[in-house]
Amino acid sequence: MAQRADDRGHGGLGHRRRRAAALPEVILCSLAVVATASLAVDVPPDSGRFVVPLSRQRLPVRVDDNTLSYKSIYFGSVTVGTPTPQHFSVVFDTGSGHVIVPSGECKSEACQVHRRYERRVSVDAVDIDHDGKTSPAGGTRDEVTIAFGTGEVVGHIVRDNICLGAKGTPGVQVAWPSTEAAAAASTTVSAPSSCLELRVVTAIEMSDEPFYAFAFDGVLGLGLESLALAPEFSFFGVMTAQKRLQQPCFAVFLAGGDDEISEISFGGYSPERFLGELAWVPVVHPELGHWQVQIKRVMVGNKTIDFCEDGQCRAVVDTGTSLLGVPWAMADEIRSLLEGSLRDPDESVPLKDGHIDCSLAEGLPMHFEINGVIITLGPADYLKPSTMLEDDDLEDDAGSIHESQSDDHRHEGSGIVDGEAADRAEEAREAEEQADADAEEVLMDTCRHAMLPMRLPEPLGPKLFIWGEPVLRKYYTVYDWAEQRVGFAVAAHDRPQRRHPDADAESVADALSR
Repeated sequence: MAQRADDRGHGGLGHRRRRAAALPEVILCSLAVVATASLAVDVPPDSGRFVVPLSRQRLPVRVDDNTLSYKSIYFGSVTVGTPTPQHFSVVFDTGSGHVIVPSGECKSEACQVHRRYERRVSVDAVDIDHDGKTSPAGGTRDEVTIAFGTGEVVGHIVRDNICLGAKGTPGVQVAWPSTEAAAAASTTVSAPSSCLELRVVTAIEMSDEPFYAFAFDGVLGLGLESLALAPEFSFFGVMTAQKRLQQPCFAVFLAGGDDEISEISFGGYSPERFLGELAWVPVVHPELGHWQVQIKRVMVGNKTIDFCEDGQCRAVVDTGTSLLGVPWAMADEIRSLLEGSLRDPDESVPLKDGHIDCSLAEGLPMHFEINGVIITLGPADYLKPSTMLEDDDLEDDAGSIHESQSDDHRHEGSGIVDGEAADRAEEAREAEEQADADAEEVLMDTCRHAMLPMRLPEPLGPKLFIWGEPVLRKYYTVYDWAEQRVGFAVAAHDRPQRRHPDADAESVADALSR
């Protein structure tokens, strides 16, 4: 989730402003050259690995006046406060740097439909200002404004305890460290704690776009430390600094279908979730706060696109994004090459989830060369079902959002089914059912590319790609905080993903050598 963050001081406390350019919404594939390295680290015996299951919410999306598509969002559980934990659903977002939950003081509609944080319920909560000092009781509070392209959050800062997972739900699974020290102390060591004290932004204002439309309550930012207002806001940075983890990394697996469970792992990765070895790629420009890698070359089929030959192209790996973001200047060329080769599955092919099965579509693959690694995206990865409506019957409602084509675009979060959030989830399901009903009279059910053209200024742009759900669903990704690098490996899905013949490593290598 791309963000800009402003820290506003009031009442003579000063004014500080900090910004991270807003980003939009994103892909991947076969590894030709693999480099491996261990993540071994000296850890205390009570550190561990914490695996949080992620649920998926599928939402109808109005692409334009006559086209309906769908996107998926993923969410997990956290609790805030003691002794009574307050439960929230959050999107674990590598594109932002703060933990944000709605405040009980918030009157915005987007807050009212979600669970809200009650400051008075937590005995350990402390109101603080932007500099970390305790805010005087009854005094003017500092406000933080965090912008996400199409909307923003205004909030106060509270220091409180936050824990991964939620009691009574499928939450954190503890994986013990495989160290001699842990084994020797197995009879005395208590379970590793997934809780820590952190500066949390409690939203007193939330814009309707995009927060009202989704069931998720808040955001847990996992961007690099420089994306946060201060290190004390960074959840993973604090967890790493306190040596709570077996390894200084986290990893993401997105399910390939409803028969699998998505997950995010803190403190290590799950080897059973990927095939082969991890290929490590260094993060470039970490001072910008994003998990971005350099792209040396882009190909569609066997054709090299000259746009990236100057070495200035980069890709941000963004767990809060659902599309493939591509630089505006090359979007038309990519689209033209792809669309000229696309063929929908035969009408005799059975539908998948009530829609055309785009995993069986024919078309050219895209290849990205990064640090000697070839990332390939086939039509099964960059296409999604779309319905061409006969009439403009689908209304914009709580279950439908617009894909922004503006310079600043914000991706979505998600929610958990419980309490008020259950009502929002039910509304989303009803909206999806209504969308399907409205789509019965159609001109065409077809496969459409999941690309979003972007115009982004320096220093992030203008040659920036955003890699989101399509990439993350095909590839298992590991984010190494200590070494500032990203690991890629083909995800081990229950059902093998269909491969295009041009995705073969040999043919790609031959093309790259020409």
